[in-house]
Amino acid sequence: MDSSDTPRSKLRGGLKIDTEVVGTGVVASRGDSAVVRLEIRLNRGDVVATFDEHAFVVGKRQVIAAVDYAVEGMQVGGHRELKAGPHLCYGAAGVPGKIPSNAVLCIRIELLRCEKSG
Repeated sequence: MDSSDTPRSKLRGGLKIDTEVVGTGVVASRGDSAVVRLEIRLNRGDVVATFDEHAFVVGKRQVIAAVDYAVEGMQVGGHRELKAGPHLCYGAAGVPGKIPSNAVLCIRIELLRCEKSG
């Protein structure tokens, strides 16, 4: 971690941030339109999804809860790495052929853009 990293203890849902680099742009809040760069890996390291740009509205549950919760409070240009339990991801259902049931996921997220609501 360098001096620009500021780890936080917990986010909503008990989500814990492993590494954070704070951005310099606007802060994402519920209802804002966000665009993120995202990498999702299994706890053992296998990459299961990557998105160069994925758009969604924060707090509208258009993404898994872990991503929704992680983006809320981020500043544009910031990065977060975290581990998320199954209750914040795909739970017992998993994703057949990709994500096993009850999988812990490692998520890397960068907030690229944020458009404030209203």
